[in-house]
Amino acid sequence: MKKLYYMLDFSAFQCFFQIRVNDVEIFSFNVEGQTSIDIPINQGILESGECTVEVKVFPLQGKTELHEKAYAKYKVTVFDLSSGDFVFVEQFEEQRTPPAQKAIPFTQVSSLFYAEVLYKIDAWQNGINLKDVNFNLKEKLLQEYQKILNRIAEKQYSEIEELYRKKEENTATVMYLNEEEKKERMSKLFNDFSSGFEPVPLSKDSFVEYSAYGKEYV
Repeated sequence: MKKLYYMLDFSAFQCFFQIRVNDVEIFSFNVEGQTSIDIPINQGILESGECTVEVKVFPLQGKTELHEKAYAKYKVTVFDLSSGDFVFVEQFEEQRTPPAQKAIPFTQVSSLFYAEVLYKIDAWQNGINLKDVNFNLKEKLLQEYQKILNRIAEKQYSEIEELYRKKEENTATVMYLNEEEKKERMSKLFNDFSSGFEPVPLSKDSFVEYSAYGKEYV
């Protein structure tokens, strides 16, 4: 059976862009100039069915207005990985953000496509609506993030691996990784920690941005 892998053939110019697939952020970046990249998006696809791609373009960080020529454009490209190599299957129509306008602080474009995948991930579709919780969500997130930072500082790698277990299982499934490739992902992470990599602490000025249609994303 085909192992279909979905990617965005993506370009952007003079903007901060955010890419969401099924309302899950896949990638965001500040581009002072021009970039053209291929971005895998299977991590936003939980199962076969209709999928939404949404790209938003904002002013460059530190700016308040969009650059007059700012844009983002993309094509959804499909590959088959069943042979072990990327074999081209098809490419959907190119999408491009509308021209920037001074009176509007951002621009966006979205499209639909039908995905066929061999898996079904148990994730946010069965989660709770975070907009309805009766506790301080931001405070809770900051506390949990600090716990992770503490475990990294104390080199408690087995506990970190357990914290990441569900996420890594889902990632391995959507990327069609074998056991060796799964272990390599975690090994690289721990090697970074051992080499002096230090995660960036979250500022108390951070704000909560909802995704996955406002649900908890596992």
